Amino acid sequence: MMWIISFLQKRPSDNVIYFGRIIFGLILIFSLYYNLIIQWDKIENDFIWLFNNVTESTLNIIMYILVALWIIPVVMWLVRKCFLKKKYMRIIQIVFWIFLLYISTKIIPSDANKLDVDSLIAFLAFLPLIAGITWKCIASKCLKYWEKVTKIRI
Repeated sequence: MMWIISFLQKRPSDNVIYFGRIIFGLILIFSLYYNLIIQWDKIENDFIWLFNNVTESTLNIIMYILVALWIIPVVMWLVRKCFLKKKYMRIIQIVFWIFLLYISTKIIPSDANKLDVDSLIAFLAFLPLIAGITWKCIASKCLKYWEKVTKIRI
């Protein structure tokens, strides 16, 4: 137990953060692509809670959008630029956790008796939650983004 606590106290290097993002994004891309596009698992008809009856073609478009959304971590890794302050990055990570949990509840697996992509996404959703709570998965150059550094000389 103490090993886990001492491991969580350390800040990972920027390369570990970038590679973690890329692996996280690729796992989500490939698992969603395989289950939603190749196996044709279904999404609930009330995916968007404002619209109760969504047509089949709209659900197919939503499936393709869900697969394409996970390209964002890959692009962030390739560009390696900061776009937001650390406070807003933390908020986005927590919102990302809520979004992943919502997606995992809306996917209907083809066989209900086994673990499928919905349980994988629910398990992976806790990684952005831990990252948002601990502030550990923000690169070091992004920690000081938009902050004014003043030197006081005495």
